[in-house]
Amino acid sequence: MPGFAIARDQIRFLADRLSSIRDRAGNSNSLALAIVFLTNLVDNLLLTSVVPVIPALLLQQDKQEFDNTNSALHSYNDMRACSKEALNLSTTEDELPPPVFSLTSVAVTENSRVGWLLSSKAVVQILANFLIGQLCNRIGYPLILLAGSFVIFMSSIVFAFAESYIPLLLARSLQGLGSAGTVVAGMSIVARRYPDDKSRSRAMGLAMSGGACGVLVGYPFGGFMYNFVGKTAAFLMIAVSILLDAGIQVFVFGIKVKTESYVTITPLYALLKDHYILIASGAVMLTTMSMSVLEPTVPLWVMSTMEVKNWELGLVFLPDSVGYLMGTNCFGLPARNMGRWMCTIFCMLLIALCLICLPFATSLPQLILPHFGLGLGLGITDAAVMPLLALLVDLRHEAFYGCVYAVVQLAVCLAYFVGPSVAGLLVSAVGFPWLMRGMALMNIVYCPLCYLLSKAPLEAEDGTLLSKDPTATPNYTAESRHTEIDEVRLFYGRLCEDDD
Repeated sequence: MPGFAIARDQIRFLADRLSSIRDRAGNSNSLALAIVFLTNLVDNLLLTSVVPVIPALLLQQDKQEFDNTNSALHSYNDMRACSKEALNLSTTEDELPPPVFSLTSVAVTENSRVGWLLSSKAVVQILANFLIGQLCNRIGYPLILLAGSFVIFMSSIVFAFAESYIPLLLARSLQGLGSAGTVVAGMSIVARRYPDDKSRSRAMGLAMSGGACGVLVGYPFGGFMYNFVGKTAAFLMIAVSILLDAGIQVFVFGIKVKTESYVTITPLYALLKDHYILIASGAVMLTTMSMSVLEPTVPLWVMSTMEVKNWELGLVFLPDSVGYLMGTNCFGLPARNMGRWMCTIFCMLLIALCLICLPFATSLPQLILPHFGLGLGLGITDAAVMPLLALLVDLRHEAFYGCVYAVVQLAVCLAYFVGPSVAGLLVSAVGFPWLMRGMALMNIVYCPLCYLLSKAPLEAEDGTLLSKDPTATPNYTAESRHTEIDEVRLFYGRLCEDDD
């Protein structure tokens, strides 16, 4: 039939057209970078949006349990009063006094539960990181990215409908598993799509800025949506965003197993023996922990000491996000010119000062400056330390950056595990102000170790320079160094401290 043949030809033409569009999309590096950017954004949006929601939700549950207990007590006293009246006895004796709901006492006891819940993601992510790398080599980066996104989608669904502590803990742990897959696979896709170091550095910066944007939006989004729309609608919106991102991944990358080729790398244990890498990673962990201890403690402290609304809790961490964005995007070159070790010491002292000043705030506007300083110090520290780690790997180990950034990721996960869990316990024992002072003291005590980073070598210990081919190891002598250094710098770009 002519009509059937025309329809068949149209369908075939549309299928071929769609296949051509999909092929071009799959070969587009910019689209792959946009997918990683979006995945990091929605992951960190879910990560931070729960911070103002969880404390308020748990306190609301405590208030409801209190009201139920108080109602039962009133019923009991009324029954006793009726019985005594019938027997002509005094109705004022032996009545149980009504309990008084103290927000401050309840908030202190909730710090521990909130801390363990928030740190559960880091625990799962630490354990999963050791497996994700092997899975990437077995089934390919795109499939791991898709699987991680699906797990994060399931986490957001559980968050949407969870009404008690255990389901919330499960949802947070699920996100840790999904984030382990999306972070490793996403950054690996960017590294593979952009083999040149200069373009790779810029691309990775854009990919990581997706996470920064998610953090920037997440805190106020969670507080605003929870107060005006409700928890379920807020997390369902995040779930829909993750689902759209996963659909784009399927269209661009497809669903297929693709084994990745193995490369020669420096083992993790060898990097952990490098004291320069350990000191730099320790600085990242300590500054990150200074931020992570605030997530479970500041919302509860604010609710117990200030008159705030639920939606305002999300604004508490907004200055941190703004400061972090400014620190990472504006202070890379100044940190290099100033000296990365000196810049790290300055930032740790700035963080310590902000932590000391934080408990003196009596209103939300007074929290803006300390929180901005904390975010700025953390952002500048990351901008100073991350290029230094890559340079140390170039000069002292194999020119492969996955393992050294895995060490940093381990440090960050440890900070987000130890910080919230320990903070919740210490707040109950010593109080919020002393917790902040103790964290500030740790940053100050660590500063002398950062001075050792000034002794980090600017060239290989055996007098060799980097090779343009990471798999080759030719020996460059000191005499030939000046003739080869320009060519080497052109290849390594920012990692060799090029001014442009």
